[in-house]
Amino acid sequence: MKKLKWALGCLSLLAVAGCEDSDYDPYYYDSAYYDPYYGAYDAAWGYTWVDPVYSYWYYSIARLLPQSTGSGLPQAPVDVNAAAAQLATNASSTFTPAGCATATASGATVNYTFNNCSAPVALQQISGNVQLVLADNQGQLSMNATSSNLSINGAPFNLSMQITGAPPNGNQRQVTITSNSFSPDRFDTRSSQSTVTWVAGSGCFTLNSQSTGTRNGLNSTTNVSGYQRCANQCPSAGTVTTQTTDGTFTSTFNGSNSIKVTGPNGNTQSYSLDC
Repeated sequence: MKKLKWALGCLSLLAVAGCEDSDYDPYYYDSAYYDPYYGAYDAAWGYTWVDPVYSYWYYSIARLLPQSTGSGLPQAPVDVNAAAAQLATNASSTFTPAGCATATASGATVNYTFNNCSAPVALQQISGNVQLVLADNQGQLSMNATSSNLSINGAPFNLSMQITGAPPNGNQRQVTITSNSFSPDRFDTRSSQSTVTWVAGSGCFTLNSQSTGTRNGLNSTTNVSGYQRCANQCPSAGTVTTQTTDGTFTSTFNGSNSIKVTGPNGNTQSYSLDC
């Protein structure tokens, strides 16, 4: 039965360079391939939205703010309305080609409409609608993003994520992301917790995450460690470990435009990367 599932799944893997004999359901190989993609999408949205408006949340980029009375957290200079307005203004230059994205701000909410756009680092062929709601979370920036009729890289995509920032440390940036984002073509559910770091304006980020996913009653838990990617480049580093009831599936990134996912018995599936 597993062999039949694998054969059917192999026909559906548009991104797979080739399929080899396997004793495992193809979902397990898929999970080790697609989860880093969706984690990179999460990270890229965070970079795209947070990097341009950091100064709207913090008085100083170069130093930590004074501690507020009682809470021990930095004071909250957050002006979410101003930041939302700036994000809407930035849309025409942030997303390319020019004119592919329209955005309107109403208070702390930004509504985007995309028509085959690209965004910094890892987002291509974005079409559809995204709503971004900004908030002051006890002195830390917070964003909540949802979508409707969204597609990324030609596949339908459900965007559902919350981004929480940290105070600046020089030119270092860091956000934590809670995400339930995934393509319904590949997963039935996905839940992820990640930390994303980058240098301001660099066009590069580092991602570490842990995710759980399901498809057709199968479950997996995937850890992505040290995933590094820069704009217009393939992932230059990072390891993926996916735990399943059938064992562990692994892959690594090294800057090439393909990866191999290795199953518990040593069999591999080869995948090409859109980068």
